[in-house]
Amino acid sequence: MVLEYAEDGSLRNYLDKEYNKLNWIEMFKYLHYTIIGLKCIHEKELIHRDLHIGNILKFKNKTTITDMGLCKPADCYTSENTKNKTYGVLPYIAPEILRGQNYTTAADIYSFGIIMYEVISGLPPYHDLNHDNNLAIKVCKGLRPMFNIKVPQLIVHLIKKCLDSNPLNRPTAEDIYKILLKWQYEPNDKQTIELQAQIKEADEINNNSSNSDITSNNLGISYNTHSEATYASRLLDFNNLPEQKNSDDYYEQNDNIISKKFSESLQIDISQLNN
Repeated sequence: MVLEYAEDGSLRNYLDKEYNKLNWIEMFKYLHYTIIGLKCIHEKELIHRDLHIGNILKFKNKTTITDMGLCKPADCYTSENTKNKTYGVLPYIAPEILRGQNYTTAADIYSFGIIMYEVISGLPPYHDLNHDNNLAIKVCKGLRPMFNIKVPQLIVHLIKKCLDSNPLNRPTAEDIYKILLKWQYEPNDKQTIELQAQIKEADEINNNSSNSDITSNNLGISYNTHSEATYASRLLDFNNLPEQKNSDDYYEQNDNIISKKFSESLQIDISQLNN
């Protein structure tokens, strides 16, 4: 088997080096290639089960999902002996999986939502927190990574749909594929026009704002990472985690997904995303 060499390494490595050079079109493109890969996996009735940004390689102008070692059929269920154990990178694991429930394609969608956050923000999820049992508890209680920049409303709400605590409320890979396709290639669509207006507003605010945890480093970024934050896949074993739920203000407020400074203008009907 001959594999193409990924000169830029993982998408995480690329963000560290080139994030400040990226524009919205490029971000959408990398996310689009990623969701195409995930869509193909799900169409084969498989689940990746360990999707995180370190498993996404950047090849020139596209991205590819790799490390399919844990990929299994959708009807492969967890045994009682491993019910409370999972293998992966904690920030990307859906709350129901942390609680020992069976994997579904919706768990991969949760992981993709975290990846969307990471590509847009440039920051690894929960980079400033200990990746321990306390974080798992907080995730089950509704904690989600926060943006420290202004992000277009439509993008925020797509991410929030992916990160819904109820897997039945998350979109499918096909749904996300269609949304990203429309945003890129249907400039006259009503939603795309609205998104472009939101992007313009966000860019103006971000250019005039000093509210950022991100430090410029030439074209890349630098950030402080907690000494106990771990972004390598590992065996996780949590017991007695609380029932997963969205935070009380998950849709009405945005304090768990975006900084309070920008929360006042982010109330739209999430059903718009499917129109």
